Amino acid sequence: MSSVINYSGEDFENETVSQTGLTLVDFYAIWCGPCQMLEKVLVEVSKNSNCKIVRIDVDDYPKFGSKFKIRGLPTLILFKEGKIVETLNGFKTFDEIMEKINLHN
Repeated sequence: MSSVINYSGEDFENETVSQTGLTLVDFYAIWCGPCQMLEKVLVEVSKNSNCKIVRIDVDDYPKFGSKFKIRGLPTLILFKEGKIVETLNGFKTFDEIMEKINLHN
């Protein structure tokens, strides 16, 4: 079981995605309705997987929007051993997210 971590400006590469295993990064904005709905889903995902989950507010950290070519919110990027293995755009259900996590586990 993991928890949902709100990104707070630490070294993204070393502290977030270069970890061993899977890391799911949720790029969101507070004003985004689907992003707020997804937050509840991610809490459930965290209770049912060992995947590290990190949420990044793109308004607070706009550099990630261009770095990862975020074109819409929410955007979920799944990293394995520091490399992108999956990108999910828009609201996703618990089952859709778990399917991707299990595929890459």
